[in-house]
Amino acid sequence: MKWNKTSEVLPERLKDVSYSQVACLVWYRSEVTILVFNHEHQCWDSADFDDHECETMQVDYWMELPEKPEKA
Repeated sequence: MKWNKTSEVLPERLKDVSYSQVACLVWYRSEVTILVFNHEHQCWDSADFDDHECETMQVDYWMELPEKPEKA
């Protein structure tokens, strides 16, 4: 996984969905946290996919969330 600079690239829009939101690990306000990029409104929403958290460029870096671990 690598950090992406928000000013250079944004999360890819999900295909085959009418409302695209992508959860990401982000560097925001000098902390690592999870936010959701909302393609419809071009902003970052809270981790619960609900409320607007901040404008797009207020997040400095982002990366895709890792895959969930497989159950043993």
